[in-house]
Amino acid sequence: MPQSIRDKVDEYMNCEDIAMNFLVSHITRKPPLKVTSRWTFRCPGCPVSLSEEDSHFQERHRCIDHFTQVYGYMPMLNTHFRADSVLFKTRIPHDKLDARSQCKICTDCGH
Repeated sequence: MPQSIRDKVDEYMNCEDIAMNFLVSHITRKPPLKVTSRWTFRCPGCPVSLSEEDSHFQERHRCIDHFTQVYGYMPMLNTHFRADSVLFKTRIPHDKLDARSQCKICTDCGH
């Protein structure tokens, strides 16, 4: 990863996820599986998170602009694929499921 990208991440204390997705897409020429979380994690005992600050999304946009300039192109590719965690018996609320996702991962249904 170029040093100027690492420096920008350190400067903002933000954008490390974007930087990694840029790097992976640049190397593999593949889109990411998933960039954002599906649900918001709430931590009642935690101090205010970075994402609640007014400048958070502005900084992320500046990171994307900077990373694109460093790479000389936009390596991130669009995708409509998403993979949800099945670890730790994570339950997906029924209202979030569609007909295709109600099938368990198995060999007999092809999913």
